[in-house]
Amino acid sequence: MLLTIIAFILILGFLVLVHELGHFIMARRLGVAVEEFGLGFPPKIWSRLWRGTKYSLNLIPLGGFVKIKGEEGGASEERDSFSSRPVWQRTVIVMAGVVMNVLAGWLILAVLFSTSVPMEITANTNRAYVRSSDVVIADIVPNSPAEATGLKEGDKVMSIDGQQIKQIEDFQAYVAAKAGSSVKLAYSRDNVETIVMVIPEVIKEVEEGRAIIGLELAELGLVRFPVHRAVIASAKATSGYLSRIVLTLGSLVKQIVIGQGLGENLGGPVAIAVATNDMVDLGWPYALLFTAVLSFNLAIINIFPFPALDGGRIVFFIVEKIRGKPSRRLVEDWFHRAGFVLLMLFAIFITYHDIMRFGGRIWSAIAN
Repeated sequence: MLLTIIAFILILGFLVLVHELGHFIMARRLGVAVEEFGLGFPPKIWSRLWRGTKYSLNLIPLGGFVKIKGEEGGASEERDSFSSRPVWQRTVIVMAGVVMNVLAGWLILAVLFSTSVPMEITANTNRAYVRSSDVVIADIVPNSPAEATGLKEGDKVMSIDGQQIKQIEDFQAYVAAKAGSSVKLAYSRDNVETIVMVIPEVIKEVEEGRAIIGLELAELGLVRFPVHRAVIASAKATSGYLSRIVLTLGSLVKQIVIGQGLGENLGGPVAIAVATNDMVDLGWPYALLFTAVLSFNLAIINIFPFPALDGGRIVFFIVEKIRGKPSRRLVEDWFHRAGFVLLMLFAIFITYHDIMRFGGRIWSAIAN
């Protein structure tokens, strides 16, 4: 439990800190004064003023914050104030947090690809780069012999009739030759190995009547690329993750608008805590991969054009550019406050949704 809690705090804290660091760096680069950069959230433990910026260490270790001069509308006439800067500079400062989250995710992936990245091993994978791999159950055919044994997606296939499984093709060939005969299948779930007896059945619809037990298998492993390939592969993976997140978010918005509900792809802090526990159990490569994907999610969510988010602020900058003058400060403040309230209500609803979805697994996942 303690390890999961620590990992949860470190991951979320790191992602928020990276985001705020982006705002901090770009503001300083453009000559905008930063009044305070804090690690964690108040109450304050320690602080020091250095080069015009107060650096503080705070008690609650969930990321950090940056206080930029004039960001709330004050000191608008002063040269080093955020509100006195042209639209493009304010946009760049606001966008910097999103960019930092994308860069952080890409950097994590680059490290993983050059050390040990978890990925599916396919026919196109260069076996020279594979450090280790396991054959796992990706899907189970309904009403099949495998389903009757209680096998589940994610179970690791260890052996069949005492023969270790190294290649999916070998498993399929062995099962195909055992139609009507009982085979002993060993699998691992939560580091506990179990043996079940399965009788392969001939399914006429499957490859001209080949005998199967109803498992769709995948080979998952840790792959290490040369550094130059790792940089390219991580860039491609970053693009792929960002595209999928955008599509998923678009689909979610569509579901909410037409009244179809949230679906199973959306999760809040509870879902993240449960997933953190799973990733920690799998090992540090999976925990780092999870962190990278969360960083990409944070980037996309923040750029979403909703009040209180970075994207919502950029919308006001665009309106200001079109109109030739800024919106009334009071109006913008009320929009962002209303957006924040809606986000908090949505977070509460998502938390309730997670609790109902995970049920008893929430505490068991964290406690074990």
